[in-house]
Amino acid sequence: MKRLLALTWKEFLQLRRDKMTLRMIVMVPVMQTMIFGYAINYDVKHLKTIVFDESRTYESRELVAKMTSTGYFDVLQYVDSFDELQREIDAGRAAVGLVFDRDFGKNRHRGRPAEAFLIVNASDTTTSSQAMSIMSGISQTMSIQTLARRGGWTNKQLPVDVRVRPWYNPDLRTARFIIPGLIAIILTFTLIQFTAIAIVRERERGTLEQLQVTPATRAELIVGKILPFIVIGYFQFTLTILLMRFLFRIEIAGSLLQLYLVGFLFMAAVLGLGMLISTIAQTQMQATQMSMFFLLPFVFLSGYVFPIEGMPLFFRWISNVIPAKYFIEVIRGIVLRGASLPELWRPTALLALYTFLIIGLAVARFKKTTA
Repeated sequence: MKRLLALTWKEFLQLRRDKMTLRMIVMVPVMQTMIFGYAINYDVKHLKTIVFDESRTYESRELVAKMTSTGYFDVLQYVDSFDELQREIDAGRAAVGLVFDRDFGKNRHRGRPAEAFLIVNASDTTTSSQAMSIMSGISQTMSIQTLARRGGWTNKQLPVDVRVRPWYNPDLRTARFIIPGLIAIILTFTLIQFTAIAIVRERERGTLEQLQVTPATRAELIVGKILPFIVIGYFQFTLTILLMRFLFRIEIAGSLLQLYLVGFLFMAAVLGLGMLISTIAQTQMQATQMSMFFLLPFVFLSGYVFPIEGMPLFFRWISNVIPAKYFIEVIRGIVLRGASLPELWRPTALLALYTFLIIGLAVARFKKTTA
């Protein structure tokens, strides 16, 4: 135990001399939380819209009014030709174009299909999907109301009234989905890079040989290097939770203690991976490049941004060896749904297994000589 404490203290002293690393420990979680929390927003609003209305009737204006009242469409101007509308979208000055048929109003009065079509800049798939979905909902609602009136329906409510109740995120705030999972990304981003160069730096400075002739075992050397970063990880973990709670008003529905317990497993897994990289790389540059190689899969194949169920089978298999996948499942379960660890036993057990295997592999890779 004395040897382990001595190795841990040595790492703390080394970190204290690295002023840039100390700044990064604080700035990375703050900056990433602010950027991801405010800049990433799947709920696209205020889409710039151009209208070409050949009908010029009350019925066409009614449809435009329903669009703007949703808050998703901002009508910039009415144009006098389709070519002018196309030029505005081609130039990027508008994302949506609405075109009314000349007989739109007349056909609605005559009981015939009233035709209009929506043009969407689909180069941005998120924006275009939301615009088409919202416009489809508006047109379907108007059609049902028109048919109901013609059929003699006098009740204010429609014949079928399906009311949606979104649980766990009733306001449909993107931040409630993004920020909890961001904890895993922040810890991955910082801890892998910090630890990936740990042994390489010792080798380049010539201090690794000194450590190898000490009585310390391989396990003590690995754990002694991991423990200081566990402390750093918990600091960043706590800082992100505080920002989540008081800046973005996201309360933790479940047990904070259970969240911290699973957080230890994830940090140990990430640090073990970083230590494994450092036993393979020969220089600090190689260690940094190898750590960057793992960061993108951790972000895109962990379910943080894109649902794993929608990925091809090959990438779903790869996601099973990414610890962030299991940690994000647990975080969102505890923070958003108030689930307990017994309910989240499967991702917790798989994360524990991953942690055990990756640290064991890092210890086995670290060849300590007794000379």
